[in-house]
Amino acid sequence: MDAIELSPQDLDTPVPAIEVAGALLRATVALEKAAEEAAERDINRVLRMKHHPGNVELAKLTDRLLTRGDGLSGGVDAIPVAERDARATGVCETWERLKADGPEDGPLGTWSYTRHLALTARDMVRALRERRAAQLRSIAPFVGRPDLPPLAPDAR
Repeated sequence: MDAIELSPQDLDTPVPAIEVAGALLRATVALEKAAEEAAERDINRVLRMKHHPGNVELAKLTDRLLTRGDGLSGGVDAIPVAERDARATGVCETWERLKADGPEDGPLGTWSYTRHLALTARDMVRALRERRAAQLRSIAPFVGRPDLPPLAPDAR
């Protein structure tokens, strides 16, 4: 992201609130997308594995998924309960249960655990993207018209 330089004159010029809100939204969306893309790389790697990568590699993937999943979980938890769909509600419960239970004993326990983490993280990414798309749709009529009255939602 490019740095913004301000002069003393810029500080005296009022900026419409919609421009500030739009800039903050763009910055937030960029950060969220970067986190989601990083998580997706690990998710896809796990879900495409056809052979056990070895205990050390599997442990690294599991650790990354747990770290990235905790970040995604925080985003899903931030969605107001009244606005969450069934997937968003269920995925938070599943994530917490997976973290609490850990992998099962046995030769496929760690493999299955990592795969289940990836599936749950994928659902969190989907829930966050759906939420962001809904938010963007709700403010779309107001973006790009700071000096004009807002458009009616059905006037698009």
